[in-house]
Order: sequence, then structure tokens, then C-alpha cells
Amino acid sequence: MILNRRAKVAVLVSIVLGVWTTKRFATKMRDALDRGGIIGCCSAYYLTRHPSFDPNKDFITVLEATEVAGGSSGKAGGMLAAYADPQCLAPLSFRLHADLASEHGGENRWGHRNVPCGEFQAVGQDPDKQRDSHSLESGPRTRAVDYPAELDWVIPDSIKSYHQVGNRTNTAQLHPYLFTTTMAKLAEERGARIILGAVLSIDYADGGKAVRSVTYREKSTSRVRLIPATDVLIAAGPWTSLIFPQAPIVGARSHSIVIHPSRTLSGFALWPDIIPGLSGRPKKPISPEIYSRPDGTVYACGPTDYDVPLPPTSDKVAVRNQSCADIFDAVGSISKELNDGQVLINQACYRPVIVINGEHRRVGPLLGKTGIDGLLIASGHDSWGIQNSPATGKIVSELIFDGEAKSADIRSLDPKHLMGEAARTLEPQRE
Repeated sequence: MILNRRAKVAVLVSIVLGVWTTKRFATKMRDALDRGGIIGCCSAYYLTRHPSFDPNKDFITVLEATEVAGGSSGKAGGMLAAYADPQCLAPLSFRLHADLASEHGGENRWGHRNVPCGEFQAVGQDPDKQRDSHSLESGPRTRAVDYPAELDWVIPDSIKSYHQVGNRTNTAQLHPYLFTTTMAKLAEERGARIILGAVLSIDYADGGKAVRSVTYREKSTSRVRLIPATDVLIAAGPWTSLIFPQAPIVGARSHSIVIHPSRTLSGFALWPDIIPGLSGRPKKPISPEIYSRPDGTVYACGPTDYDVPLPPTSDKVAVRNQSCADIFDAVGSISKELNDGQVLINQACYRPVIVINGEHRRVGPLLGKTGIDGLLIASGHDSWGIQNSPATGKIVSELIFDGEAKSADIRSLDPKHLMGEAARTLEPQRE
């Protein structure tokens, strides 16, 4: 039992807007924001479930500019895997996903279900010459390669080799937008506040050695307001380095599409490498990810690019229509059901990627204390943000209430390892 514990006033920062000018930093930047994402929402959820949380004394606030899940947290594939990176988080987070689904009806609320995962080499075909695999007229399909019989919506002749990556005991999926928005609602039900407002600054005390408050502009009134804080979590995804320049995080763009196929498909997570066939499809080799979802749609995403710099806001992400068309061309070349389907959504988002010396991509996230009292960071999850969000949120709650991570060994994710001495001893900016 902890006696006379200092009440916690935690602010989860996932949005920044305006000019960054504080006693500690003076970095001018463009208007920059990241809409409330899954890391902030899961952190709020677990903070309000921590045994030490007292709603009469502790105050948890998530600041977001417009809407929950407006960025990559609402546009990701939603694959979950116990074998994901990093292994200090993934198995724990996979179990927590199952626990959340069991406790809160995740199967119906956010489409949580276990699925197999396979990777395979494929050659594009001409789907117009293929019959629907579900058609009674098509007869039994012959298969030169051994792959799951339930994967009956991929053209058999297209598959040249198949490898099972995961099964239903260690692989699952969910709908990211529904999961993120539900976590936000569940946190609110336990006392967390979600404020629509853009952060202007994180304010420091003791010569820049400790956080003091967060200043933000309220969306509905445009008034500038201040929240005193004992703890501030930076969970701003690809915009993190604009808030905290020491963080070696950049934004990597990925395009994706959502297809309504010609019929209901079996649940799978697929990682094909597709090369052009005699049909001329696809036009170039491509390695998409394909996820058939419980709502009857199919999500497919393409390769990463760095062609367009990170925009000032998540709603200003540029969508290159040709990139989306290339994804559809590729997945349609190996599945008549997808080729004959309707594209419902073309979209793009930026993932937070850790880059060292401008070229070396590292397994993230950065998770832990920054060396400034009360300032934490949880960002740089790359492709596994949805998967690792429950473990991240749980650990954030432990760091804030217990002072240390108890559920996992996160020493390899210590932000100070990658940010160097600057995060510990940065001199305050003279005014």
C-alpha cells in the first residue's frame, strides 16, 4: 500500500499544433498534429484500470485535434501476431488483445478473430479467364502446390510456393478503427477525458528538468488553455520528432485499399510476393499484404515509400491513385474474387519508423522515460502499432504509477539508448 501518494495528472500528447517554444526547446515548426491514435487510447485505458488509479485524485487526459483514429490507427491492416517484433512486447500484447476481446466483446465490437497467416510466391494470372472458385460450374480446383484448402479464393495456378507463417493459436486480426475508438470510449467510461484541442507546448519546471503543464488551443472556442501535469506521454507517431527532436523517428508512407469482393471469403492474413505473368499483370513485382475481414471486406496494402514528406496534418496525407491502382492490379491478378470486387476506399497513411544515421531502420518502439522527470515517450512502433498497443499501454500505466515496467523487460526499448545524452542533459533554451 502506498501512503500519501502524489496524485497523478497525466496528459497523453498525440497532437501538436503551432510554434514549439518552451523553456527547454525553441524549435519552430509547421502546424503539426497527429490525431488521437491507438497508443494514446490504450495508455488511457490501462491507466484507468491500474490498481493505484483513483478517479477522485488522478486525472487522465488525452488531447486530440479532431477525431480518434484519424491517422494510421484507423487505416492499418489490423494483423495481430505473437511472433511480431519486438519480442519483449509481442507475446504479451497478443495475450492482452485476447483478454480485451473476451472482456469487452471484441468479436462483435471490433472484429477480433483468430486467423491463419501464410506467405507465398505467386505469378499474376488473367482473372477474366478464371471461373469463380465458389462456382459449382468450376468443378474441383487442381493444386500443384500444397496450401490450405480453405484458401479457395486465390487462383491455384498463381501459387508457386506456400509457407505457413502462423496459425490460429498465434495469429489474429481486428478492425483498427473500431478497436481504437472503442478503447477510447472504455477509457472515458472509467474517468479519462478526451479533449479536442491542439497542443501548443509542453511546459517545464526546474530549469527544464521536469514537466509542469501542457498548453493547448481548445477546438470549439479557439481559447488557449493549460493543464497542470505530473506526467506527459508523447505518443505522436510519425510526428514525434517535431515534438521531441531527439527522437530518431520519421514518417514512412504506405498506400492501402479496401475491397468488397464478389463473395464472402475465408479469413486469412496473406503476404504474397507477386511477379508479372504472361497476362502482363501485375505490371511490376509487388509484395502486398492482404487481410480478409469479418465484415466481408478485404484490406490490401502496398510497399512503403518516402516520396512525399510528412504533411502538417494527418488529413492532408497525399494519396497517389496510381499506387492504389497498382495494389488492386496485383491482388486482382491472383484472385478472381478480388478482381471482380469493388474498391471501396483508396487511402494512405504514415507509419512511425526509427531511423539511425539517416539509413538504418531499427526495431521499435521507443518506450520509456526520456530522462526529463515526468516526460515519457511511446512511439516508433512501425508496422506493429496496433499489435503492440495493449502491451505498450499497460507498460505506460506501470511507468507512471509504479515508476517501472513490471509486465515486460523493455530495456532494449529505452529511449535514452537511441537519443543519447541529449535527452538527459539538454541545456534549457535561453529566452
